[in-house]
Amino acid sequence: MISSLKLRTEPTVRQTEAILARIERDLKARGVIVTREGFGAMSFRMPPPWRAAHLGLLLPITSGWAKVSAGAGERWRVRYELSFAALRGLAIALSVALIAVGWAWPRIMLLSRLVLLWAVVYGAPWAIGALRFRRLVEAGAREVVERRKTPRAVPAAGAAPSGEVPAFPATSSERRGESDGPATTG
Repeated sequence: MISSLKLRTEPTVRQTEAILARIERDLKARGVIVTREGFGAMSFRMPPPWRAAHLGLLLPITSGWAKVSAGAGERWRVRYELSFAALRGLAIALSVALIAVGWAWPRIMLLSRLVLLWAVVYGAPWAIGALRFRRLVEAGAREVVERRKTPRAVPAAGAAPSGEVPAFPATSSERRGESDGPATTG
C-alpha cells in the first residue's frame, strides 16, 4: 500500500530530517528496526510478532519505507509504503485450509466464508495498521512543520514579568480581562 500525506508548507532541509527523525524515534520506541536511506528517506522492518511487545496496532505491518519529497511540481508530501506480507500469508494459508475443509459445502457458502475470513483476518487488521501508521506520520509532520504556530508558554496570571509577586493580586475578573466598573483615578 503506497500512500502520502500532504504538507501545508515546504519544509526546510532541517525540517525534512526532523520529520523523519520523529517518525524514526516513534518506531524505534516500539522496537522497529529503522534504516536511513540517504537524504529524506528511511526504511523499516517490524520485529517478529513474538518479539513485538510494544507494536500494538502496528503489528499487521511487516515492513515499509517513508520519505519526504516533492515531485514534478507537486506539493511536498510525506510518502510511505507499507507491506502486509505476513498478514497476507496468514490469510492465504487460512483460505487454503478453509477450502480443504469446506470443499463439500455448497459453493456459495464456501465463498461467503472465504469473504468473511478475508474481511476479519486481512481487511480489519490492514485498515487498523494503515490508519495507525498514518496517524504516526501526521503527528510527526505536524509537530515539525507547524511548530511555530503553537503559542509559547505565557507566565501565570498575576505574576509580574520580572518574576516578582505583585503587591495586590489580580481578581478573577481582572485575570479574564473584564472590568468591574468604571475606572477611578485619584
